[in-house]
Amino acid sequence: MKAARFIWFFIMIAAGIAIGLYYTWMVNPVNYVDATFFDLRQDYKADYVLMVAEIYDNEPVLLQTMMRLDRLMETSPETAVENAIVNAGQLGYSQHDVELLYQLNDAIGGNLIDQGLDSNQPLKFNPPNLESTSLPVLWTPTPEEINPFLNQGVQPVAPPVADPTIDNPFVDGGGNG
Repeated sequence: MKAARFIWFFIMIAAGIAIGLYYTWMVNPVNYVDATFFDLRQDYKADYVLMVAEIYDNEPVLLQTMMRLDRLMETSPETAVENAIVNAGQLGYSQHDVELLYQLNDAIGGNLIDQGLDSNQPLKFNPPNLESTSLPVLWTPTPEEINPFLNQGVQPVAPPVADPTIDNPFVDGGGNG
């Protein structure tokens, strides 16, 4: 009697799994929707920014780091890092992880937390003035060096003109078409 109960128990378990798989694969399959990084919860965004900080710590390429942070679609990458630091404090991240976030914050120029600045403040970019630097000019090409045929009276060669007597399959009425 007990053996028959165990057999029917396993048969029903297998039947339930089979019916469940049939329903989820055939009747009502999962519809994949394009989700963005913007749709992540704040704790996952903090994890993502931490991963970006770890990548930046190993490979300090600022352009790629900014592109990775821009995927979060925050108002600015500085805001994304600031929110991650705040969330890291609330979620109990380790001291090393928080230090990585602060290093990333310093690297992208977003000292918003330390200075108490408004997060909507635009980035200030001051490119170096190259005219004030005293870099030696090694070589300046002359027009003759750029184009050696400039003063030699050589005329440029005209492109060939199409011969209308030759059948051309790419022109209407040409070829055997």
